[in-house]
Formats: sequence, structure tokens, C-alpha cells
Amino acid sequence: MRTWKKLTALLAMVMVLGLTGTGFASESAGFADVSGHWAEEEINRVLELGLMDGKTAAAFAPNENMTRADLVVALYRLAKSPAVEAANPFTDVEGGETAQAAVWASAQKIINGKNEAGTIFDPDGSATRQEIAKILNLFAARQVKKDSLTNRVDELSGYADAADVADWAKDCMNWAVASEFITGTTGGKLDPNGTATRAQVAAILCRYMDDASTGDASKDNPRNQDPTKENELLVVSFGTSFNDNRVATIKAIEDDMAAAFPDCDVRRGFTANTIIEHIYRRDGEQIDDVKEALDRAVKAGVKNLLVQPTHLMNGFEYGDLRNLLEKKYADKFDSIKIGAPLLTSDEDFTEVAMAMVNATKDAVKDDKTAVCWMGHGTSADSNSIYARMQEEMKAAGYDNYFIGTVEAAPTAEDLVKLVKEGGYEKVILRPMMIVAGDHANNDMADEKDPESWYSVFTAAGLEVVECQISGLGEIKAIRDLLAEHAKAAVDLKDVADIITSQPNPENPDNAEEPEALADGTYAVEVECEQSMFKIDSCELTVKDGVMTAKLVLGSESFDKMFVGSKNAAKLAAEGAVEGVTADGKTTFTLSVAELDKALDYAAHSVKKDEWYDRTLTFLSPAAE
Repeated sequence: MRTWKKLTALLAMVMVLGLTGTGFASESAGFADVSGHWAEEEINRVLELGLMDGKTAAAFAPNENMTRADLVVALYRLAKSPAVEAANPFTDVEGGETAQAAVWASAQKIINGKNEAGTIFDPDGSATRQEIAKILNLFAARQVKKDSLTNRVDELSGYADAADVADWAKDCMNWAVASEFITGTTGGKLDPNGTATRAQVAAILCRYMDDASTGDASKDNPRNQDPTKENELLVVSFGTSFNDNRVATIKAIEDDMAAAFPDCDVRRGFTANTIIEHIYRRDGEQIDDVKEALDRAVKAGVKNLLVQPTHLMNGFEYGDLRNLLEKKYADKFDSIKIGAPLLTSDEDFTEVAMAMVNATKDAVKDDKTAVCWMGHGTSADSNSIYARMQEEMKAAGYDNYFIGTVEAAPTAEDLVKLVKEGGYEKVILRPMMIVAGDHANNDMADEKDPESWYSVFTAAGLEVVECQISGLGEIKAIRDLLAEHAKAAVDLKDVADIITSQPNPENPDNAEEPEALADGTYAVEVECEQSMFKIDSCELTVKDGVMTAKLVLGSESFDKMFVGSKNAAKLAAEGAVEGVTADGKTTFTLSVAELDKALDYAAHSVKKDEWYDRTLTFLSPAAE
């Protein structure tokens, strides 16, 4: 999240609190030493929210070290300055807001004393980066009513000085780095024992506030309980880390499914592990991925499994789900049925089109307003659903409705042209996605991102009347249609002819060890444990026992790959393999250590300039 507008009411309330700190607050930033500073926006934000004050009436002092007192006061204010009833354990703070904040933080077990007796707070002492990580971690945990928050993926080993992090701070620093609250310094180092400036802490607070601004996770039901019935309905979704919208969409779908299928345990499985980890790291809420959910069902003795995806289309995600069920779980249940994606039949398109129109028609006030729906888009053939929905809208007489995508075609620029050709001057933007998460908030509605739909339409001279941050899952007619698809689910073996995905055959678990491949070139299949990394094809070359793969991705989203983990890639001075792009695809030539075994690779995202782990299994070629 990148903009202020995503702050929750919690943060808005902070702005109107009567704060009586000992520093120098300002109605507007107005500090000469803030103007032009790299953290000017973040400093202005914490000043406006009243979380931090100037050091004097004329200076914020952005480059001075953050003191322990100022850090604890900022967090106390962020917590809405709760009443303090505990006794003051510190002998070096007495009276005023600093004492209130220190006593509150001590009672919340967010801070400890600097001496063994716990009586010295050291208010004017500088806070080290690893101390800030621990204090922020404990503060964040208290806000979601947890004892602590952790990150299950190792991020520290991607930094050269990871060994310098103290044992007591490792988990908290790993959490803060994974959350992107604390970033590395020059030379790819964390500098855990170094201090942090007031500007750096302002930036850290803003990053935390943005991450915590998507709502209350406790209102969700992760549905990760062990099944107790012989029949289970597993609702499979990509997922979203936006708490409020997850409740309004995915939870609402699951609740409706539970009402429609009273004889089933209704459970949840997400396909996006990055979202699962984000929610766990931020909120301490455990959501199963699809494999975990299926394994839980097997262990509990579920006999009849019904799987209903919330996917819009019969694309890669649906195909991957089908393949997983067929290859790994077909013999583990008495029966497996799977429901169709939302947009499958002609009737589906008609019903969904009318649901989309009914959800937005009241916002259209005149004949100069168009409604533009933003789909995700895919490199699969199923991207054609967006053109199909456009035809449906036109056939129904809704000429002011336009369908585009964020990752494929039609693009926002394509829609701008169509809107103008139709004589429209104003637009309403809304996501054509089950959830309104990251894409809706950032790629569609972010006014500060020059590449967002809002910015593209505005730059073209069109007035954006409204960005409706609402997912399709909020529409009752959509939820009803998904329930109908679940009721019409068919046996797994009967859906093979409608799957649009890349087949991934594998050797049975009891297959004999394959003989070494003779020198030559082979077309092989490759499995990837992570979703949204679509492999178009792979050619394996064997020469003198050494294997090399020419791996072709179906997009230009990644420009480099590395043999090893993402953390190893971040530290490596060389060894990254540059991709070769052509016709919208990217080819990488990679060494392969072994076949039929999960191997660690890393891929570098062009858009996000980040390395990501990719676990690949190169399968032995089928015998001729």
C-alpha cells in the first residue's frame, strides 16, 4: 500500500487526539530541515498524525538519532494514548507524557529496563535498529491481541551481516525485514547495532501503519479447523491480505456455502503462499494453502471431497488445482468432485454481467459516464473471458460498460481510447475480481502511482468520478452462482477435457530410479511449487552427463534467474542468468543438478525489483 487514503479509522482518530507532548508540534510540517529531505512525505505524515513532534519550534531534526523516549511516545500515541494505571518501574522518568508512555509500554511488555533490575529506561538514549525491530514487533502483536508475531520464511540470510543480529532480536528482525519495515543499509547490510535517525523511524512507522490499515483480521474465519464430518467442501481462493475485503468476499462466499451445504465441513484453501505468509506475519492468523487443507482432510478421514474454486476462469490456477487433485489425492478419498469456475457457461456470463451492472448502475448519474471494470488478466487462452464479457455487455445494451485487465489485454490505455470514442467524459472504476485487494487499491485506485488506472484515465483528460473498492464476492448474485456451481460439481475424472493448463505428469512415488539420460536433447515438463510462475516449455540438454535446461516462461515478468535461493541471489556478486525475451516470452538457460527432485532457484521480478524463491522440479522425459 502506498497512499495515505488507505489508513483506517484507527489512524484517523489519532489525528484529533489532544496530545500534550514535550516536543514542538506543528499544524503543518513547515520545518526548514524537512523540505527536500528523502523522508519529507513520511515526516509530514507523522507530524500531521501527531505521532512525532519537532525537536524545537523551528527544527524537526530528521538526521538526529531517535531516542527511546521519542520512539515509545510515538507508539503510545499511535495506540490512542490509553489510560495508564500501572506503577512506574523506572527511576529516570517522572511525570509528563514520556513517563506515561514508558509505563504503558512496560506494562504491555513492549519494553524492558536497560539495567538488570529493570529500573532504568534511559529516555535520551538512542535506539538501535534491532531494538526498534523488537519494540515494533511487540507493539504490533499487542494491537492484534497476540503475544508475538513471527515470520516463517528466513529473510535475514540475504544480508551480509546477518550474524551480527543478537539472538534475542533474530526473530523480530526477521519479521521486520520480511514486513519491509526495516530495509538494508548500503552494501546489503542490516547494521543491527547501528542507530536509526528520526527520519528513518518516521518511515518505519508509516510502513507499519500502511501494512496495518486493511482492517481487523479477527473478524475473519480462517476455517483451518480439523474436519469432523465425512463430507468436506473445500473453497479454494487465490486469497487477499486485505482483511476487511477478505471478510466481505471470501468469508461471505464460504459462509453462504456453509448454509447451502449443511452436511459438509466447509474449509478454506488459498493458492497464494505469499498472501498466507503476509497474513500470518501481520495478524498471526493461520490460513492453510491448498495442499495443507487437503492433507488435513486426509488425516481427519474425510471420505467425500467437494472442491469449489472462486476463480473467475478456467485458466492456469484452475488447471493447477485440477492437476494437484488428480496426481496427489485421487486415491485418498472415496470421491472427489470439483465445481466449475465462475465464468464457464453462456448463462454464467449473462448472470455475472447483470450482477455487475446492478452493482454499479446507481452510481451512473448521466449519459457521459462510463463504467470500467479492471480484471486481472492472464497469458493463458482463458484471457478471452474479458472480451467475451465485453460482448455480453454490448449485446445487453450496456454500451457504457468496458472491460480491461491489469496484466494482459485490453489495457487501461485500450479502454481510454474506447471510452473517448464512445463520447464519455467521466468514468467509474471497479475491479472485476472476486476480492478488492492489492490490485484494486494500488493498480486501480492509487492516485500517486502514475501507472494506476486512476492516473492513466486522469492523464487522458477523463474525470474519475469514483473508484469502487469492492470485489465481486460482495455481490450476493455472484455468491449464489458459485454455490450453484458447487451443487453441480462433477467427478474429478470427468473434467479433464475442460482444463486449460500445462500437463505435469510425474513418476509414481514407487517408480524405480531412472537410468542416467544419454547425451541428447529432450522436451521435459517442469513443476513449480509457487503459483503465478507459468512455464511455457522446457528443453533439457545432456552432454557428458551435465544437464542444462532452456526454460521458457510465458511472460516477460522476470528478467533474471539464479541457481539457489533468493537470499543467495541477493548476496551473490555474479551467477545470475539473464533472460532473453521474444514474442512476450522469456528464456533462461539454467544448470540442472538432478531430475525428479525439487531444486532451489530464484527469479528476479522486473516490476518489483525483488528476488523471489522458485522451487522447480525437472521431470524425467517420458519413455518412448
